[in-house]
Amino acid sequence: MVVIIIMGLLAGIAVPIAFGAIERSRENIDRLKIFYLRDALNRALVENEDALSNSDYAQSNSTRLSNLLQSETGVSLFVIEMKKTASVNVQAEHNDANNGANMCRLIGSGGTWYDALNEAGFEGVADIVKYRLDTQNNGNIKTDVKQNGKNRDTFTISEDGSNYRTYPNNPMFISQVLNTGVSGDLKNNKNQGGSKTNYRLTMSIQWTGGDPNSHSVEVALLPNGGKMRESDGEGSAFLTDHGVCFSTYGHIGCAKYNRF
Repeated sequence: MVVIIIMGLLAGIAVPIAFGAIERSRENIDRLKIFYLRDALNRALVENEDALSNSDYAQSNSTRLSNLLQSETGVSLFVIEMKKTASVNVQAEHNDANNGANMCRLIGSGGTWYDALNEAGFEGVADIVKYRLDTQNNGNIKTDVKQNGKNRDTFTISEDGSNYRTYPNNPMFISQVLNTGVSGDLKNNKNQGGSKTNYRLTMSIQWTGGDPNSHSVEVALLPNGGKMRESDGEGSAFLTDHGVCFSTYGHIGCAKYNRF
């Protein structure tokens, strides 16, 4: 009996540790994808220095784009929304997700941003962003779903009460945290704005060090109000409970991440 009790206690300790190690490995695999996106954009810059500003929308918003790429917040391209009771949701923009820095209209249906997302393993995300911008609100999505169904070539639409969630057919991430959100109660989570059920992150891009002369970019997943890099070099990108930092600046890019 004593042996059985000891084995039970050891199992109770070992299983959570093993699960934590597996989950951390998954988070590290997910982290690689923001490096793939950075590399895809930087390859485009090597081929064409104007690659980040070659769309009609970018050219007509060149001043704002230039300022944002140099700013602490960087440029937000799209929003990832996690909710424990539903599928992950990709949005073009949201008021509780760095919306003031959002330039999702840069992606369009082709070109540098679109190709870089697909190359980095975010197939379907660019299509979702365009779809979200075209349909504008849940009422229009409802009408579209009635006419054309929920399935698209690269993404799926699902109902969530009176709202709709859009997610790529090829999952973006494999870790639990980037599919169901952070652990614990969100009611005291200040960087989520008015939302107390959904956790949102923006995929954001900045000139390396905020310097346009670097001719390279860095990428991070930022919580609402998060910064790519402040004047002291530190950022507030998403940091998991397992210590995995979702910034291509490395751990300094998550030094000021706070979840309270």
